[in-house]
Amino acid sequence: MTWTLLISLLVKSSLIAGAGLAASRHLTQRPVERVDILRGTVCLLLALPVIMNALPPIELALLPPLTETPTLAASDIASITPPPPTARWTTPGAILGGLWLLGAALIGARLALGLRTLTRWTRKASPVTCPAWLAPIEDLPPADRPNLVCSDKVAGPLSWGVAPGAILVDPATLAERNTASAIMAHELAHLRRHDWIFLVISRVVLAIFWFNPLVWRLHAVLRQRSEEAADAAALGTVDRALYARTLVRLAAHPTSLLAPAASLPMAADARTLKSRIASIMTDAPARRRPLTVALCIGTIALVAAPLAAFAVTRQLAPPIPPVPPAEVASAPLPPAPAAEPAEAAPAAPPAPAAPAAPPAPAADAADAYDMAQARAQAAWDRAQARAEARTQAAFDRGQAQDQARAQAAWDRAQAQAQAEWARAQADAARVNADEIRRQVEAHRDEIQAAAQVAAAQARAQSRVYAEQARLSAEDARRIGEEARRAGEHARVVAMKQARLDMAKGAEQMRAGARQMREEATRLRDPAYRTKQIADNRARGQTVTDEELKALCRSLPGKAEDLERRADQLEERAREVS
Repeated sequence: MTWTLLISLLVKSSLIAGAGLAASRHLTQRPVERVDILRGTVCLLLALPVIMNALPPIELALLPPLTETPTLAASDIASITPPPPTARWTTPGAILGGLWLLGAALIGARLALGLRTLTRWTRKASPVTCPAWLAPIEDLPPADRPNLVCSDKVAGPLSWGVAPGAILVDPATLAERNTASAIMAHELAHLRRHDWIFLVISRVVLAIFWFNPLVWRLHAVLRQRSEEAADAAALGTVDRALYARTLVRLAAHPTSLLAPAASLPMAADARTLKSRIASIMTDAPARRRPLTVALCIGTIALVAAPLAAFAVTRQLAPPIPPVPPAEVASAPLPPAPAAEPAEAAPAAPPAPAAPAAPPAPAADAADAYDMAQARAQAAWDRAQARAEARTQAAFDRGQAQDQARAQAAWDRAQAQAQAEWARAQADAARVNADEIRRQVEAHRDEIQAAAQVAAAQARAQSRVYAEQARLSAEDARRIGEEARRAGEHARVVAMKQARLDMAKGAEQMRAGARQMREEATRLRDPAYRTKQIADNRARGQTVTDEELKALCRSLPGKAEDLERRADQLEERAREVS
């Protein structure tokens, strides 16, 4: 990976992610359509590397040209000692690629660890047998029923997996049966909408473009919008007030930060709870508009396809009029000056003439002749070797002097050629700078007009954003007012129900007091007491006549006490406003 490729990926992924975020925020207010636009953006980011390799590149010469270096002569190349080889892993491209692989591996490892954790928790969890929790899935076909289990490892309800998937509930939430319908509707909406699959795809895109902050923002917004879309789908079968209370209760015990990355917890945090409550209390239609979503995703794709084909390249270097040093290097060496005559070696003595063949000598004379002949030949060999050694030494000294003078002349010619090439490069650079200045002067009006147009567009865009912010603030105030009215209505309803409950309780207390007095009257009859003693004995209990008399005396006091409590309860019911 090179800096050019990294910057190209950063720019292209930023434009696609920014376009998807802006379209989902400003073009629709329906949660389900916002999620569909964000899903399409994530899929386009996943296909971006494939599009870059499949389409023919459109080169943009934006980088400055490389400065050519002079070519050295063959003798200089031979005389230069090559630098020690550099390890491949220490090059900038290798270091950059290693950093990218490290970030992608960390995010991918967290995703794999989350999948493994969820699989282990689901396998070790116990099945849910509570009828209130099983009621929402009893009408589903067996193949579509999710695996509903209870695990003490989770901090709140969550769902994961490909359909039919799995739903995990913590023991504390499982004990609250009144929230079962709201929680099951939310988690079943996640599984029916396949939110978990797109969450995993978003994680893969995040591993590829982890160096881009906009991709992290896209992943977070997709999670939030998926929760809002599941809320909107669940409200089709659950009361809004019950659903909002369930969401607030779960928000009081948010999901741990160490929760698996591949799960969809229902619990909201403080940052998203307000927006989710506002979305719940707003009567936004849950039905999606396929044409709107298709147009948004198609527009982003039409922008992304040619954008992925652009490739940033370097500009062409200006032509160099002079002959580069490479031709100088290939020119023949100048003829070496004639070497100074070396010291003349002494002439070798002529070989002695062979003596005339004497008449056949006697045996002793022949031996003496052979010995003299051998000594003469040895003397001649020594004289010839000394003469050759002196001649070779003189020749070597002259040759060394000639080579030194030739090398010095060649070095001067090479330095002169390099100086000429440097001057030519400087002239070309000056010509290039003059041409650039001339073009800037020629297009100065166009540049100023483009700058003014860009400034006007920026001001218009800022006004549009300000208007949108004002409308958003008004919507927020309207939603807050509606929430306040809904809370006031809920409070009035609760007060009315409390008064009814208190009045009903007071009536029941008075009925109990009347029954106590009637029982006290009956216990004064000895026959009734005898019957009660017999009935208790038949049930295996022992009751004496004295105990019944004591009970008869205490019942009127208890009845009066119960009536006083009923009066207090009625007074409290009247005080509740």
